[in-house]
Amino acid sequence: MRRASAALLLAALSLASLGCMDQAAEHRTRANAFLRGGDAASALKECDDGLAVKKDNLPLLILRGKALFELDRLDESRQAYERAVEVGKDEEQRSLSEAFLGIAMVASRQHDWVTAKKQFETLVAVNPKDAISHLNVARTCMEMKDLACAVSHGEEAGKLRGNEEPVLYTLGTIYLAADKGKEAEMTFQHICEVIPGAASCPYGLALVAAKAGDKAKALAQLEEAVKRKVPNPDKLAMEPGFASLKDDPAFLALAEKAKQK
Repeated sequence: MRRASAALLLAALSLASLGCMDQAAEHRTRANAFLRGGDAASALKECDDGLAVKKDNLPLLILRGKALFELDRLDESRQAYERAVEVGKDEEQRSLSEAFLGIAMVASRQHDWVTAKKQFETLVAVNPKDAISHLNVARTCMEMKDLACAVSHGEEAGKLRGNEEPVLYTLGTIYLAADKGKEAEMTFQHICEVIPGAASCPYGLALVAAKAGDKAKALAQLEEAVKRKVPNPDKLAMEPGFASLKDDPAFLALAEKAKQK
């Protein structure tokens, strides 16, 4: 009789535990749906309700970080992600990738480049073949004026995904910042070879020419870029790379023409 009672009690406890897990999963599902729909406030409520049922649930903590980030509550977002890392310290690091990325994104928004770099480097360690993580390390290195680091990770991204426009353009800008004009020119030119018609190719070549002091070539390449429709045309006149052209009538005319495309 005692054994039967003990078995029933164990079964009841197991069912209660399963119920908590199911409720947490339901809250995760709804939180994900709200986030996809752009309703971060409702997603946050689902996360909090789920965590009240299952404290320190790792997926819910990560989702909570995402919701808080979307609500621009950056300090709280970072705390949620850091708590997720603490809770999952005995898990494989790969399972914490979203938390590492979340901390890095918050740190980047707050211009805490040291923390951002460390988290992006952790993601590179988790997956050395992740070109985007290498590029993110490169960008933080650029912000920290560590050009050697930026070039190293930018080149690694280029090896991994060297036929993709965002990777090539970022690598080209890194080379340009590092005063590697020849490498920058070759990288931007490669965009034209793999993605004919891309505006980023002549735009990048115009940046190289402007930095080299070749005004005529810079304007010619920029004109071609405008024909191909440059992204963010409203910001063209304020591009730091074209500072030497800012008072040139031909440049100002191209900047105006870009807005009309």
